[in-house]
Amino acid sequence: MILKERNRIDLGKRIGRALLAVGLSLWAGGCALASVASEAAPSIFVLTTPMVEFGEGREMLPLQLVVDEPYAPAALDSNRIVFQPSANEIGYLGRARWSDRAPQMVQVLLVDALDRSAGFQAVGRKAVGMRSDYLVRISIGSFGVLKGETGADGTPDRVIVDLKAQLVRRFSDEIVAAERFYAEAEPGSSRTIDIVGAFDVATSQALSGLSVWLYEAASAAEARMNGGS
Repeated sequence: MILKERNRIDLGKRIGRALLAVGLSLWAGGCALASVASEAAPSIFVLTTPMVEFGEGREMLPLQLVVDEPYAPAALDSNRIVFQPSANEIGYLGRARWSDRAPQMVQVLLVDALDRSAGFQAVGRKAVGMRSDYLVRISIGSFGVLKGETGADGTPDRVIVDLKAQLVRRFSDEIVAAERFYAEAEPGSSRTIDIVGAFDVATSQALSGLSVWLYEAASAAEARMNGGS
């Protein structure tokens, strides 16, 4: 009888310890969820499509153009906004994000700019699977904020957008033209919204120049292929 009573006591203690462990686990999990829920969500930013002007007398080219997703090194292949304290160091702005990964954002902006310019018969992303006459390949060398030097004579912070582009004939895979497009813009302050504004300026400059170049390069390539000057 005494043995049975002891067994009941031991069983009660084990059940009590188990219930206590479960309770502590639920409490800890609840605290973790509460902590996550209380953290402020990151701010999401987008860039605007640049306006492209080819000049008077430029007619639509009867060509279809496909833009491949740009290549970017791992540090830039992200939706984080890059901040470089020095030329050899890469960090990110806290609690700020692009709406897409940087390469995808550049691709969409370029396609939209070319489509609005009406310089080509059709423009699309390579992922769509559209048949085309030419392919645009881009590599992103820089897409971030480079911190300036301190002091009265130091350089200010600046946004740098550096793109290298190739125009490729689809059926022969021949590179018919290649060019680099570099643009800078000063944020004016360290506020995130001003930094994003500088990104908008620099990206628009680079993509506008790239769009005009694509029109001229495609025109020249077609003229050479057809025996023109």
